[in-house]
Amino acid sequence: MMKIMNANHYRFSISWSRLFPDGQAKKENGKWNVNEKGAEYYDMVINTLIENDITPLATLYHWDLPYALHEKYGGWLDYHSQYDFANYAEFCFERFGDRVKNWITINEPWVNCVAGYKNGPGKAPYRCTGEAPRKLQNDTTGLDLLGGCSYEIGPTQYTPDSEVLPANRPPQRLEDVWCSHNILLGHAQAVKVYRDKFQKKQKGLIGITVDGEAQIPWEEPNMTEEEYANNEKYANLAAEFRIGWYSDPPMIGDYPESVKQRMGKDLPEFTPEQKKLLKGSSSDFLGWNTYTSHWAAQVKNEDGTYVKPPTDEEASYENSKRDMWDDNCRGRGDGWTCIPPTLGSQAGSSWNTKYGPTIRVGLNWFAKRYEGLIKNGIIITENGCAQPNYKVSRANDQVTIDYFKSIGKEEFADAYDEDMIEREDDLEGTLIHDTYRIDWYKQYLENLRLAYVEDGVDVRGYMAWSLIDNYEWENGYETRFGMTYIDFYNDPELKRVPKDSLTFLGQWYLDNVEQE
Repeated sequence: MMKIMNANHYRFSISWSRLFPDGQAKKENGKWNVNEKGAEYYDMVINTLIENDITPLATLYHWDLPYALHEKYGGWLDYHSQYDFANYAEFCFERFGDRVKNWITINEPWVNCVAGYKNGPGKAPYRCTGEAPRKLQNDTTGLDLLGGCSYEIGPTQYTPDSEVLPANRPPQRLEDVWCSHNILLGHAQAVKVYRDKFQKKQKGLIGITVDGEAQIPWEEPNMTEEEYANNEKYANLAAEFRIGWYSDPPMIGDYPESVKQRMGKDLPEFTPEQKKLLKGSSSDFLGWNTYTSHWAAQVKNEDGTYVKPPTDEEASYENSKRDMWDDNCRGRGDGWTCIPPTLGSQAGSSWNTKYGPTIRVGLNWFAKRYEGLIKNGIIITENGCAQPNYKVSRANDQVTIDYFKSIGKEEFADAYDEDMIEREDDLEGTLIHDTYRIDWYKQYLENLRLAYVEDGVDVRGYMAWSLIDNYEWENGYETRFGMTYIDFYNDPELKRVPKDSLTFLGQWYLDNVEQE
């Protein structure tokens, strides 16, 4: 399938749990306590890629924390996690680094921490303290899920100086914040191991991949220049809260000043040693997973006046979020979809809409913010969509069409009719002939090209998500992101059937990727 796609790189993740089921990598008398069969599997993957002239790009962590560490100390909530992660990473560098020259430490720390430790029950470990805990989608008849949130957790110590929280406690406020703090330190510890012990000899690169929506200033007919300028200001603030929270520490060594000011004591502080460890830890390259966009505007009270930024006395996580990144939809509907008008058309995941300019806006934001700090450019490490489907779609979205007409940008409404919705029982329809996905790639890749050619952004690569229909977490296998179809219902061999988007993307690569 990668040959059809003309891919010259392949990104895959290594499972920490597969190699070290108890989460603790140890080397005694020159021998690691690794699950050797797991290590041999990754050897096979890496060797097969190289034999076919495809460069491997390995991600060390894509949310599969060893459960033993969750039981032992609460996983990423505990400061010990950073050292266990670094030990696991060291094994990977030692075992695979002679062939893998491109490493991503952590994939999307925001999703791992906010979805897992705040918004529950969609992502493990299913902790719920957020404003929108959602019920599991699968049948859970007869199970006591405590409202969908898990209380199972080990005794936890956020920092060496903090108290030890008891095991099996209710979800606590700010768990997502502490998870984020320690997972960023885990990234930095792994980078230190690589740079101190392996990079000089192996001559590879290492960085982090963050996610986050490009923030688009809200506009409406008859808006004044001052109002739009204020929304531009808030677009940057929203990006600092949603993205910079995770990309600033690996680049400049600390959280954004705006976040620190508005969160106050709710935001943990890095020690001087930790700041030094973090600064430049993703200077080799920065990965960005980009999908959708959000509008940005200063929040208003019911009487139409602006909500003022929190004072020092009012500084908190909740007040900072409301001021800087108050979800930025026009409201939420069934299944957590944005209420129209939306930025582009509703794709097949509740959180995803098709708006091509997002990739160009975001790339320029990174390039300006980290000018001169990224040695080998930005890599788009994920981009793609599930097509509108029987679970999630919004055909004939007249509200969004009318909105974009009102501001003179009708082309961005990107509406579709019901014929575009893919159906599991129709292989002759858009399930295989995936015209919505092809148009997605056309729009996003054209904006990627413009960011590179016209804006001069140093973008070095583009990874489409995903090669095959994959396990999409709480949505199982029916939310299909793949460019390759698999019949999970009836085909015991799980054959890969290329969709039209696979050959489209392969031709785009031939036409647009600079050849050596």
